[in-house]
Amino acid sequence: MATFRTTSRSTFAALLGCTALGVAAQAQTGETLAPVVVIGQRPVSASVAGFVDVPLSRAPLQATTIDAEQIRNAGVRRLSDLTRFDASTSDAYNTEGYTDSFIVRGFVIDNRFNFRRDGLPINAETSIPLDNKARVDILKGTSGIQSGTSAPGGLVDLIVKRPTDAAVSSAFLEFRQRASLLGSVDLSRRFGEGGAFGVRLNAAAETIDPQVRNARGHRTLAAVATDWRATGSTLVEAEVETSRRSQPSVPGFSVLGDRVPEVPEPRLNLNNQRWSRPVVFDGNTASLRITQRLAPDWRVIAHGLTQRLRTDDRIAFPFGCTAADDTYYADRYCPDGTFDLYDFRSENERRREDVADVTLHGAFASGPLRHTFGIGGLRSIVRIRSQGNAFNYAGTGNVDGTLQVPSAADITAPNTNRDERSTELHVRDRIAFGEQTALWLGARHTRLFRSNVGTDGSAPTDYRQTFTSPFIAATREIGAGTLLYASWSRGVESDVAPNLPIYANFGQALP
Repeated sequence: MATFRTTSRSTFAALLGCTALGVAAQAQTGETLAPVVVIGQRPVSASVAGFVDVPLSRAPLQATTIDAEQIRNAGVRRLSDLTRFDASTSDAYNTEGYTDSFIVRGFVIDNRFNFRRDGLPINAETSIPLDNKARVDILKGTSGIQSGTSAPGGLVDLIVKRPTDAAVSSAFLEFRQRASLLGSVDLSRRFGEGGAFGVRLNAAAETIDPQVRNARGHRTLAAVATDWRATGSTLVEAEVETSRRSQPSVPGFSVLGDRVPEVPEPRLNLNNQRWSRPVVFDGNTASLRITQRLAPDWRVIAHGLTQRLRTDDRIAFPFGCTAADDTYYADRYCPDGTFDLYDFRSENERRREDVADVTLHGAFASGPLRHTFGIGGLRSIVRIRSQGNAFNYAGTGNVDGTLQVPSAADITAPNTNRDERSTELHVRDRIAFGEQTALWLGARHTRLFRSNVGTDGSAPTDYRQTFTSPFIAATREIGAGTLLYASWSRGVESDVAPNLPIYANFGQALP
């Protein structure tokens, strides 16, 4: 990776020389040097934990926070790249040109339910740009009080860049790998009397040319965040983001019969048919947040978000082996290095999520106890619409990537349409016993309705569930930067058995 910067080694040496001369001159005159003031980083709020008015360093949980500077310095471009910051996280099927997946503490993070944007749920079955993100928080462990349903590994919260008090003017140009080129800008300004209006603009364009062959692509991003300090007690924040990524994806390799093959040519892409087309992700997200201060220690926040995603999912997909003489391999390639090649196309998938949350935050004392309190409600509506898809046998491929087969793009199979409505009530309270000891209490009550039906009207199923996910913890600060805590929490995953008659409980909700 080559990053173009303005500071050179000779400039740095000259600065060191000037500093040394200045120190020597002041030593000769006996002048006392001015004190050096070191300002630490502002504590990160534990919003990913559900307690927004408490620093993450004092919260009874495990989490990793990664800011924009770390993301840029490490050359991070995708969510899967963030796993290098924490040993308890890893990736899961993060192939070129496709969605990113996390594994946290051995559990796969659910892209439908385990992702947040400024605290509100979003769908991550897409490509999420990081150029306009100020921070990414990764919560490790159950997330019952933060989300209605989620996988047990944790939660990922994407914090959007907002207008700053000081002006920001940044341009970035990067060249890497074969011919990948990224350019981006980040601008922030304040206008009006007393800087009442703020605007933050982020834009990026990238040509993607990875090491693997036949996977060239491109992406773009445009994002604007604004705020209006209407009065000393009212803050209105709005932001919108639009992005597009188009790139052929890369299928995984496999064993050959019962033999583990040698590592193949690392740049080989088996999705190299003449009819192979890129996977395309289009995403549009907008949010509005109004913060109204009611009293010095009380405020109400109304926050709404809408997300619209469109996906064209396409690949020449190697899967199984029917050409072997005596054995059918459903989960691997043939012993001779050939495989069944399928033409998969699921175009015009549309995902929409609308979310609204209203929360009251406050602090008050009850005798010697100090409470940091929050109560609110969240409503989310999810609508997923698909077309029929193609998953058709096209011919026989091989691990050398030299065989070409005709396309089989006919739409032959139904897809699935999904709807979900969820209403959640949440409450949390941090009760401080002095400066070092605290009790943490929280709960989220969820009522949800989900339904699935084939695009041809087949195999409809729906179900309703109601549950409460509690949280309790106790903390004791036993020294500077050292926290002792014990916690207990409960999370919920909600799903139905596959809607296939081979299962005795097909289409039924799991208890």
